[in-house]
Amino acid sequence: MNWIERDKSTIWHPFTPLKGVADPLMITKAEGVYLHTDDGRKIIDAVSSWWVNLHGHGNPHIAKAIASQASNLEHVIFAGFTHEPAIKLAESLLKILPSNQSKIFYSDNGSTSVEVAIKMAFQYWYNKDVKKKRIIAIDGAYHGDTFGSMSVGERSDFTKPFVEHLFEVDFIDFPNGENDKAVIETFQALAESGEIAAFIFEPLIQGASGMRMYSAETLDELLSIAKEHNIICIADEVMTGFGRTGKLFASDYLENKPDIMCLSKGLTGGALALGALLVHLILLMLLIQKISKKHSCMAILTLLILWPVPQGLPVMNCSWLQNVGKTLKESLKSIKDFCQELKANR
Repeated sequence: MNWIERDKSTIWHPFTPLKGVADPLMITKAEGVYLHTDDGRKIIDAVSSWWVNLHGHGNPHIAKAIASQASNLEHVIFAGFTHEPAIKLAESLLKILPSNQSKIFYSDNGSTSVEVAIKMAFQYWYNKDVKKKRIIAIDGAYHGDTFGSMSVGERSDFTKPFVEHLFEVDFIDFPNGENDKAVIETFQALAESGEIAAFIFEPLIQGASGMRMYSAETLDELLSIAKEHNIICIADEVMTGFGRTGKLFASDYLENKPDIMCLSKGLTGGALALGALLVHLILLMLLIQKISKKHSCMAILTLLILWPVPQGLPVMNCSWLQNVGKTLKESLKSIKDFCQELKANR
């Protein structure tokens, strides 16, 4: 059985039917803009491996930095812990982002970055005891594949099986240069309803719907109306961020800046999965005010966080995982016994 046959027997690729499609290309190496196939061809990666690769495949500087960091600290839970690289990245991002951004919230990809942004917007109004539960999005949008991000994206064959599970969204027409005035009027009417929690948009370019472009002037007008009616503005810069529109961020072309910005893809040059959410200070102040004071600390979390993973293990061995599971089960029983004893003696 060759590699392609082994692939087909074990893997389901994204956005790909299980039957009726051509075999995937077998890539053996990537360097710069080129992908090398197993049959000796050299192909230009014109889509930057889904708009993520900014600095070329196999970039020696990035590869060296990842190898160095992985040998020192590959990962630690980020709730209650921190580390130097995360702090440095946050500081570096805030230096190049619009000046109204003040905090970085890390996630693991573009979809989750959008998901967190939506939840933050809803939580903001929840904390204010204001009933705003509707979101405005632009027709043709693509914001990801988690349920929240699908909800604010275009309904299509990809989302059809899940439509009844998606929350309702007010979609405005894509401003194509001929209908901009009507789009602005529709947006104005929705904003005046007083029920809109947030407006999410891909600034200036819709990628997945065909690289459709619209004017900064129209978007600025929409943002101006949104801000006038206290609507949280979310810029999905997952695709447009880090220089893809000429400036570092598409939002740099706008007079009115978003309250929340979603980043991913180019954030790591395509080398690792990472998302980041940038939040306006005003939103943060209210979110902080209503954070619950009830905290809990569980010993089991510490056990799992500090569990030693063998260094340099590229693919986890099943027998090793079975041993981990057996030991964890024994540890959990010990913790359970301890908790019961503690409860009995309180």
